[in-house]
Amino acid sequence: MLRQLATASVALRYPIARIAAPVFIPHALKQLRYYSKDIEQIKHQADSNEADNSASTTGVIDVEGQNEVVVYYDHIYPISSSKSTFKQTLALYASIQNQSVKQLTEKVLDISSPLPEGAEVIDFVPVKRDCGAFVKFSVPEGSAPKDVFRTIQDNIKLKKELYDINPIRYIFNRIWNHFPSAYAVKGTPWIEDLRRYPTTKLKVKYEGHPLTEEELYVLFRRYGLIVDIIPGSDVATIIFRHIRSAIAAKNCITGISLNGDKTVLHLQYIPVQRVNYITDFVVNHQRIAIPVLLALAATIAVLIFDPIRQWFIESKITKKYSLDTYKNNRVVKFFYIPYKTVRSWITDSYDYLDETITNQFAERNHNSIGQSETESASSSQNINLLWNERYEKSKQLKLWIYENVNTFIIVKGPKGSGKEEFVFDHTLFEDEKLSGKILTIDCDALSKSRSDNTLLNNTSSQLGYFPVFTWTNSLSQFIDLGVQGLTGQKSGLSESKETQVKNMFSLTTQAIRSIATQDYQKYYNAMMKKNSRLEQGEKIEILREEEYLQQHPECKPIIVINKFARRADQSNNDFIFPLIADWSAGLIQNNLAHVIFITSDVGSVQHLNAVLPNQVFKTVALSDASSSSAKQYLTDQLSLKDSRSIEGMFEPLGGRMLDLQAFIRRIRSGEEPREALDEMVGQAAEQITTFFLNNQKLEDDSDWNSAQVWTIMKLLSKSDEISYQELIKSPLFKASKETNGTLSTLEKHDLITLRRDKGILHSISTGRPIFKAAFRQLINDISIFKIYETDYLNQLISTEVSKIQKLETELTNIYSARVKLEGRISYLTSKIEACNTKVINYETKIAEISKITSLPGGQEGSKGFLGLF
Repeated sequence: MLRQLATASVALRYPIARIAAPVFIPHALKQLRYYSKDIEQIKHQADSNEADNSASTTGVIDVEGQNEVVVYYDHIYPISSSKSTFKQTLALYASIQNQSVKQLTEKVLDISSPLPEGAEVIDFVPVKRDCGAFVKFSVPEGSAPKDVFRTIQDNIKLKKELYDINPIRYIFNRIWNHFPSAYAVKGTPWIEDLRRYPTTKLKVKYEGHPLTEEELYVLFRRYGLIVDIIPGSDVATIIFRHIRSAIAAKNCITGISLNGDKTVLHLQYIPVQRVNYITDFVVNHQRIAIPVLLALAATIAVLIFDPIRQWFIESKITKKYSLDTYKNNRVVKFFYIPYKTVRSWITDSYDYLDETITNQFAERNHNSIGQSETESASSSQNINLLWNERYEKSKQLKLWIYENVNTFIIVKGPKGSGKEEFVFDHTLFEDEKLSGKILTIDCDALSKSRSDNTLLNNTSSQLGYFPVFTWTNSLSQFIDLGVQGLTGQKSGLSESKETQVKNMFSLTTQAIRSIATQDYQKYYNAMMKKNSRLEQGEKIEILREEEYLQQHPECKPIIVINKFARRADQSNNDFIFPLIADWSAGLIQNNLAHVIFITSDVGSVQHLNAVLPNQVFKTVALSDASSSSAKQYLTDQLSLKDSRSIEGMFEPLGGRMLDLQAFIRRIRSGEEPREALDEMVGQAAEQITTFFLNNQKLEDDSDWNSAQVWTIMKLLSKSDEISYQELIKSPLFKASKETNGTLSTLEKHDLITLRRDKGILHSISTGRPIFKAAFRQLINDISIFKIYETDYLNQLISTEVSKIQKLETELTNIYSARVKLEGRISYLTSKIEACNTKVINYETKIAEISKITSLPGGQEGSKGFLGLF
């Protein structure tokens, strides 16, 4: 009855039936359905055996004629519950959303009172999604439903006016309009909780004859301002200005029957088609948007990860969080000592075999020689004896650091000369002030990296740069390729490994600066507090940061660059050494750190000269240990009572630590001393033959030939050192840049050692002491001697023949010019005769060499060679 009354009321006030004349097609009459009647029939059939027939379960509110009236209250919930707005997020945490039905009913009665006598709330159905509720009131006898509804509306209007008396409430109500309103439900409300959230747009579906635009306006205008109406034959669209109006219209009009039940309206919310402006910008402006987005992503990544990486670099340098730093602490000792013990069991398990072999050798040596008269000094004293020769150099290195004047120090020496032990164990770690802030960079690990990811991982490991995402390199390459295909230009996201490594070192510079200035900040704060307590004339002058660092060298970290070289093992990593040189030069110029280079490659200094051309480097040159120190070291390491069992082994080995340790390992493995020495000399001879005599040069090495190497070998086999002036007497060498380049290349590969006096090449010695024995072994080998001595003589013949050809060319030119130059002709003729005589002698020697069957001590070969000068 309520629906019929509402329909009649609408028909009277808004003569829609007269506006839209009912003209129907017979087929349409057959298909016409009456919404309210159908719903009631289905509900009664479905509810016949159900216990719960409430509106929250069935979605339909039952109305018994004119005895009941249904009113829709909007904005019962003061905060919007729509998930389509930001308020929904806040509502989830608002306690007011958890109000009970009883509290909400009391709120409705409060704003609707006083009700007519006999009218009361029968049913309360909250619609939380729409922020409202359906309330069913009973209608007193003798009253009409519209009278009850009019009373409710008048009461709400009065309460709203009283509410707006408060200025603050008035302002908030005008802005948000959150005071509830009441509307008569004219249709059959469908109380659903589907995921159809309120919007300002309503879709009106017609069941039966459609309505015109004017009819729709008359029907929907009472609920709020309408922005637009889009009519249609089957579906119309109503666009309200406010979402609150759309909610009220949808809940009150849906299911309404018009035109004598010939037209039924079904209302739904039209979802908002939100536009993602970022996506739209990217799609429509790819050439601009993609590079900008990538730049923003890179910037955000830098802002997040760079402080983390800098913290890890600082931790690696200062070792602030390392157990070794706090190993003397009582609490740390409780955990650290068991951990260190277990680790030593795992890593040092091979010592048992090593000690067993050593003891067996010592026992065998003792049985063969007998008891020694006196025992050697203690083990620690013997080992330290090897380093006593370098004590002054270690002292000088510390002094340079504490002087703090351009501490750009180079420690150079041949391979196996103990440069690392000298710098770390005997210089830095012995001084408590210097051992606290050390960063070691092993260039060998970087130069041998075979792939870009390996290089980045090794660099990050050396610097403490963490986290590093090497997998992004491959991903960025694909992105860069895709962006280039879309926009025609590279995004710049894919960086070269040179740039990435440079960025790592750049961040390391920031970390070093932070470490170097930490003490200065403490000093500055302390001085500021002190000056604040003093009078104006008594204030103490505060040093600047640079002055403070100059006076306190212990504040600056020490950067040790180990195994620095001229070029990398992998040609694509050649940029590493110039990069490190330039980076370290920046640290020195900015007075941020002490830098120590450890190198065995004399050619690597050219990188340092390039970055600091006006700098005089402080250089520590380490040579091999003396014969007495080497002898004592072998005796101690092999646990010998005396050195008679290895007598004669010291001269070939010399003082090269690398060879001494190799000899000790061979002895401990069970080899006899003489056998071990012969094996080592044989390996050195094979290395010389393979690399130097067979001319296996690298691409950028200065050229040399086997005859030149053979010449140097024969000279050095007879003496420990030869002068440069003696060497250039040979026809194969000249006092020129080419000769100096060849000698420098041989020195780089450790065949020889060049000694200079005031920067001028003075003398030449063997690169490794054991090479001298290897030279002798090769020269005394008849087959090898025949090959390379013959090659040497052939080179000399080629040199003399070349001279003869030049002299003959000059003679020919003189005779053709018919100029009388008897003196010049006589000189050229004599020179030709001398060269020809040498060629004949060389050919004679070649013939003699082919007949040689033995070389006792190398006498024949050496005599024939010396006779050539």
